[in-house]
Amino acid sequence: MAETPPENSSALDWATQRGMGALAEKMGMEFLEFSLERCVATMPVEGNTQPVGLLHGGAYVVLGESLGSMAANLHAGPGRLRHARRLRP
Repeated sequence: MAETPPENSSALDWATQRGMGALAEKMGMEFLEFSLERCVATMPVEGNTQPVGLLHGGAYVVLGESLGSMAANLHAGPGRLRHARRLRP
C-alpha cells in the first residue's frame, strides 16, 4: 500500500484503506476525519475498560499514538523514513 495518499485520493480514504494497525483495529478505532490539518478517530469504551468499568489509560495512549503515527506518515510524504528509537542499544 502507498505510504501517502495518491493525488486522486482523499487522505481519509487512504487512511481508512490503510488502517491504523492490528491493535487499533482490535480496539475498535475508526477514522472520522483525516487531513493535514486535523485527524479525528473514535474508539468505543466497551471492550477497552479497566476492571471497574472505566476506559483503560493505555487505550488513550494507543488512540493518540495511532493517530499521531498516521498524521506523521501523511505529513512526511513518500520516501521518507519515519521511526523512533524507544530502547537503548
